[in-house]
Amino acid sequence: MTTFERDYKDAKEGNGVEVLKRRQAELKKLDKELRYCRNNFRAECIFQEIQKKKAEYRKIDELF
Repeated sequence: MTTFERDYKDAKEGNGVEVLKRRQAELKKLDKELRYCRNNFRAECIFQEIQKKKAEYRKIDELF
């Protein structure tokens, strides 16, 4: 089970606020890491991960 599947299940069970807060903190951490990254390849990887996490965040947020 992936983290998204686990978080989605938790959100359905009523722990949505905690899941969204944790996801938001992950996004902030990745965004900060992206700002200080000097390696272009690593920056592209972080950017793709941010896009993936934002899409997952929106799917979980749609439950409410």
